[in-house]
Amino acid sequence: MGKSTFLTKLALDWCEAALLHNPQHKTTFSDVDTLYEFPFLFHISLRDAIGQREVIKMIKTQIIDNIYTGATRKMTFELLQQILERETCILSMDGLNEWADPLNKCTVPVMANCYTKCVSLITARPWKMADERIKDSEIDRLIEIEGITDPETLTKLMILSLQPAYQKKHTEFTEYVNARQLMQFFKSPWMQTLLASLWMNNKDCNGSLCELYCIVLDLLFKKANAREGYFKKGTTFKCLSNTSYIEPQNEILNGIAKAAFHFTFSSEKSLVFSKAELRNFMSEDQLKFCLNAGLLTVLCNSTEPFHSQPMSFPHETVQEFLAALHIANSKTDVIESLVIKNTNNVLQMSQIIIYLCGLDCGIANKLIHRLTDGDFFNDINHALSEYIVYFQSVNLEAFNTDHKAIENIRKSIDGMDYYSRILAVSFLFQRMMIACLIEAKASGQMDICLKCRDFVFNTYLSESESNALRSLLMFNKSNVRTLILESNLLQKSELLTVLQQSKHCLERVKAKVIPEIHQAFHDSNLQELHMIGRLNDSIISDVLTSLSKLTYLYIEDSTCNKEIHIPFTIKNIELKKITCSAVFLQMLLVHLSSLKHDTVVHFDMCDVNLTECNTSISQALPIDMSNIEVFITQSSIEMYGLLRCAPIVHLTLLTAVDAELASDILLPHSKLETLYLWGTYLGHCALQLPASLHCVSLQTGECSSEWLCSLLIKLSELDHPVECQLWNFEVQTLEKDCGADSNIHVSDLRCKLLSCDMSNIEILVKNGIKELFEIFRDTSIRILNLRNAGCVSHTSDILPTLSKLEELQLWGTYTGHCDLQLPASLHCISLQTGECSSEWLCSLLIKLSELDHPVECELWDFVVQSRGEDCGTDSNIPLSDLRSKLLSCDMSNIEILVHNGIKELFEIFRDTSIGILDVINADCVLQTSEILPTLSKLERLLLWGTYTGHCYLQLPASLHCVGLQTGECSSEWLCSLLIKLSELDHPVKCELFNFVVQSRGEDCGTDSNIPVSDLRSKLLSCDMSNIEILVHNGIKELFEIFRDTSIGILNLRNADCVSHTSDILPTLSKLEKLYLWGTYTGHCALQLPASLNCISLQTGGCSSEWLCSLLIKLTELDHPVKCELWNFVVLSRGEDCGTESNIPVSDLRSKLLSCDMSDIEISITHGIKEQFEIFRDTSIVILALRNADCLLQTSGILPTLSKLEKLYLWGTYTGHCALQLPASLNCISLQRGECSSEWLCSLLIKLSELDHPVKCQLWNVVVQSRGEDCGTNSTMHVSDMRSKLLSCDMSNIEILVHNGNKELFEIFRDTSIGILNLRNADCVSHTSDILPTLSKLEKLYLWGTYTGHCALQLPASLNCISLQTGGCSSEWLCSLLIKLTELDHPVKCELWNFVVLSRGEDCGTESNIPVSDLRSKLLSCDMSDIEISITHGIKEQFEIFRDTSIVILALRNQAFYPHSVN
Repeated sequence: MGKSTFLTKLALDWCEAALLHNPQHKTTFSDVDTLYEFPFLFHISLRDAIGQREVIKMIKTQIIDNIYTGATRKMTFELLQQILERETCILSMDGLNEWADPLNKCTVPVMANCYTKCVSLITARPWKMADERIKDSEIDRLIEIEGITDPETLTKLMILSLQPAYQKKHTEFTEYVNARQLMQFFKSPWMQTLLASLWMNNKDCNGSLCELYCIVLDLLFKKANAREGYFKKGTTFKCLSNTSYIEPQNEILNGIAKAAFHFTFSSEKSLVFSKAELRNFMSEDQLKFCLNAGLLTVLCNSTEPFHSQPMSFPHETVQEFLAALHIANSKTDVIESLVIKNTNNVLQMSQIIIYLCGLDCGIANKLIHRLTDGDFFNDINHALSEYIVYFQSVNLEAFNTDHKAIENIRKSIDGMDYYSRILAVSFLFQRMMIACLIEAKASGQMDICLKCRDFVFNTYLSESESNALRSLLMFNKSNVRTLILESNLLQKSELLTVLQQSKHCLERVKAKVIPEIHQAFHDSNLQELHMIGRLNDSIISDVLTSLSKLTYLYIEDSTCNKEIHIPFTIKNIELKKITCSAVFLQMLLVHLSSLKHDTVVHFDMCDVNLTECNTSISQALPIDMSNIEVFITQSSIEMYGLLRCAPIVHLTLLTAVDAELASDILLPHSKLETLYLWGTYLGHCALQLPASLHCVSLQTGECSSEWLCSLLIKLSELDHPVECQLWNFEVQTLEKDCGADSNIHVSDLRCKLLSCDMSNIEILVKNGIKELFEIFRDTSIRILNLRNAGCVSHTSDILPTLSKLEELQLWGTYTGHCDLQLPASLHCISLQTGECSSEWLCSLLIKLSELDHPVECELWDFVVQSRGEDCGTDSNIPLSDLRSKLLSCDMSNIEILVHNGIKELFEIFRDTSIGILDVINADCVLQTSEILPTLSKLERLLLWGTYTGHCYLQLPASLHCVGLQTGECSSEWLCSLLIKLSELDHPVKCELFNFVVQSRGEDCGTDSNIPVSDLRSKLLSCDMSNIEILVHNGIKELFEIFRDTSIGILNLRNADCVSHTSDILPTLSKLEKLYLWGTYTGHCALQLPASLNCISLQTGGCSSEWLCSLLIKLTELDHPVKCELWNFVVLSRGEDCGTESNIPVSDLRSKLLSCDMSDIEISITHGIKEQFEIFRDTSIVILALRNADCLLQTSGILPTLSKLEKLYLWGTYTGHCALQLPASLNCISLQRGECSSEWLCSLLIKLSELDHPVKCQLWNVVVQSRGEDCGTNSTMHVSDMRSKLLSCDMSNIEILVHNGNKELFEIFRDTSIGILNLRNADCVSHTSDILPTLSKLEKLYLWGTYTGHCALQLPASLNCISLQTGGCSSEWLCSLLIKLTELDHPVKCELWNFVVLSRGEDCGTESNIPVSDLRSKLLSCDMSDIEISITHGIKEQFEIFRDTSIVILALRNQAFYPHSVN
């Protein structure tokens, strides 16, 4: 049966058997019970739905409107909507190829997402399935209607129905068909009906379709009582010349043919049309004749009056034949119009082209040529290249019919949708050309000039098709591009003729080897070659090396003992059923490794020739195989033995047996990085994984839970990141997972897996079941990549258990509410390719905002559905409520990255508190034009792409950084961006990484009328002191933009950037800080602006000469300046070469020593000996050493720095302090780190030996406890050190402590410290019992907040207590003043930025003494020896002093007078 009959029979079976349960009905389908599950079936003819898009409207027009009227019709339509939403229905739609979307957006009629229970059954012609817009994911089942299952029964029924009595017998009809070789027409019910009808009317037919249709037309004309008449010989087409009733009515035939052409090739192909439309091509009488003859059929429609009833041809093929007849009559003019409208639609017109070949083969060939342009044949060329390379191991079953060809191709290549579609097109095109040739021959065409370049002879072609293709090949023997001989049909002479005559254009061949074939290939244009059979060892190398374009070589069923030379263009070599020697294999790998591009070599069922194997690969081959991917399939153990010492980097094993055999050779492969596996794996994983492995990719197969667990354990033992990919790999359920060869229970393996550190493992899953994801539960996976929504649904309760998961990558389609339970450890969610609803994305962002750390949300090729598409969700939360909730969330920790985004996506971000936005292309930036200014918390904006014209970005006031990542821009755009940045009233960074400023010649086509010169003037007038400019790669044009501007900070990330700024730097009159990266040699030619305060050498290196000359330049500035050396190394003398300076380094050193470096602060993070030698004997005043290694390097340098006043130290110090301090030192500041008690004691002793006041600052320094203070290199006991320290005069030393522990303050006990500066209240608490032991302490500085009673035990020597910054309670201050009065000498109490807390703040004290009692006691004290000095104070503070006996009061601020006047 045909496609329409199929659906009709299905509907009848549903009505009679499933709905009415009629026992008398003989069903067509054997599994009719399936239909019982569907209470509703709606049958739609798509040819009658022209101009309509929605299925529900088609049902209304074709079914409801034909049955009901008025209010009942309206009520039924409403009921229909409820049925489609709630009930299980079949929607059968006939003739997809006869329908087109009026808006040209959809490939199938539109169904609402809420019709989830409806099953669509759609029929179409084969060519329609090659439409690239029809995705595999939209097809659940692809069913092929092969034709008539029982032609004999159908024939008997037709013969019976066409005659009143059984006069003619079925056997006679069979003899008629066989004698004329018409059996191929029996696949089509329509064609079989035509043949039976012709036979019944005693009409002869020789197998031509055109002749068949002409005979049918002649019979129909006769039926309408047409006059008899004949065409004169040579005046018409051959198929019409034998007709008896058409010539007198030829005008009618031409009119109906023109109408058929118009309806077939109008903007929307129409198989149904109106009487009015037909009247454009024929008169009323001619129309009546066509209706009487049966050339046209009236389609009954109760909603239309009779004169408006739609009409059609009796069958689509009749319309197509008549359209072909019109084209053949019209010739060139019609072809031109067809080409304009139908370029590359050759398959859609295939049946018409076949008819044309029977009418006029020359016109058909012209039409084919015009419809198949260069792109069409290039696409086919690429697809056939994919076919010959990738389809060899695939079972290409059932290529004998069109549908199966498409279905098999779609299933054969994973992720190759484009090429699989084009390959389907190529096979259908070849079938069309075969049919064209058969029709041309059957119609008696004399000059058959069909052009074809690609020929695939496979076993699924019938004998007649193969013979036709063979004839077609010989017609085109000098212009063949592809010759694939999967069936042996060509004679040797024919094959050699094609190879010789098409040598200049032949690109791919698959053929059996014959002796003469080698020479035929020599110097040909071949790119892909598949040879089957024994090669001639003596000449094959010469042949192959002569193929200068060969990229793919397949050798099958041969023996290779000698070295074979391959062309340097080769990319892929496949060896199947090859027996080879060690020499052959070794030299093959050597040749492949010498190529400059990536290559593939595949050993399929290969073996070793033991008789020729006199030598073996016993040592590791000294080659780099990183460019070779090795495939192995079912090869012998001897083959693996040969490969043992090959340094394979990428290995693919296509069966479990291969993996087992290869296991022993994997471990020696120390360079193996990637392992691909296919097959079934059970039991314990016995693979020996090399330490170099970076990826295990499980491609297609299955494994047990035990095997996968043990594999993951092995991967966790590698000490570097590794990826485990599971593509189409199924984990067996526990019921299946039996018969394992391991005694270790799966639960034990799970326990072991949970104890493993899997933070280095990235897991990728494409198709996974619940059992697979259960293995990952509670593990420490760091990266998880889920390739579809099904995988995500399986991880619903697994994700929150992955406590170490940092990155989650998602692919697929997501709608409704986002139910992901994200682990707290997540730092990045990456939406790769797919789509989601607005609701889903909003709810995801809300979940991300609930994480309490920075997190990145990446949207690459992820589309947010428009409101119309976003339906059928499973959430009851309105989108507006989600938006409101999103706006209330703190999203400052979320970085959003967008690669491809539409307006709907960016609207979601409007008014949110996003902190970082990363926009990957200029189109996305355009979409954010209205959104950016609403992002009030946006601090960082990263841009990629190309930008010209004026910069119209509306930057939010919160912005702190614009990062231009990779792309280019015009000068105008960058200038206007900088102007916008200068308008922000806070520091902002502008980063230019791989961003190129277009030269003036390129900077055109802008949409701005503002000249660049005016923008430059405006830029120069802007205050850019708040802008830091970072440049990674910049050209001269970029830096010219900065000339004479007021930039405050410039960060140049390499030496090239610095060279481009040679004459720009001195013009930057406001530049204060300059960052440099890169390597610098020779003399430093930097022209530093006078405003510079800091030059920071970040990462790189320089010569001694360069650094010396830089320091000299810094001394010429007349103000303090800082020179920072971070990861900057001074090159040794051996590396310092190729300089362009003639000044000896010794002369520069002399000049440096004569310079006054007192204004320069030197800061060094990483330095070597040569670096510090530069500073020897210089007049540096401040030196900052940022780790202990630096201090070690300066051991011999420090005492030579005679002007050094301040030394900053970072790092860890133990043992005895061996520092040789210069006499000029005034301050040593320990910034961050730790030290031993011994080291600090010996440092303090050294400081006490200086004969002037000196500061010792301890900021974030921890003194190690006695248990940690071990392994020192000193023989002096710590107690001896303490004794020596106590005997030292420390009155000149001021000690500052910011963060200190108990051990630190114990060092100071009983010492003669003169000044102590405690930077917080914790430090003060640690000194509670230390202070009274400091008998020489004269001044005490306090910082922090103090409440309750003052418990300080002040030493008698104290002369001054200075409260610096902080606050205290009234009680604390009162009790402090009382303690001060108890000292019997003058003492000063300074209150700088120290505030007395109000009564409300003064709580939680630990004192039981009321403040009033303290006030009474204070008033009774003699405060005549106390001088009070106040810088900042409030009313409560001065109230404390009311009525006291203060003798001296210093008020350091005029604002205090109102407080103290009373």
